[in-house]
Amino acid sequence: FNEETWMGHLIYGISQANVEATICQGKILMWNGELLLDIDEQEVKAKARELAEKLWDRF
Repeated sequence: FNEETWMGHLIYGISQANVEATICQGKILMWNGELLLDIDEQEVKAKARELAEKLWDRF
C-alpha cells in the first residue's frame, strides 16, 4: 500500500462482504467460505503469496 496504489485498495477493499459461494461451469467450488476442491489449500496460498511478491516487484 502506498500513494500510488491507495485508490485500488479503497475501491476493491472498501467492502467487508465475504464471498459465500463460487460456482464455475455449474460446479460449486466454494460454499460458505469453504473450498470444496481436492487441493492443498495451504500450498495454493503459499504459491499465491510467492507470485504476488514477484508481481509487486515488477511494479
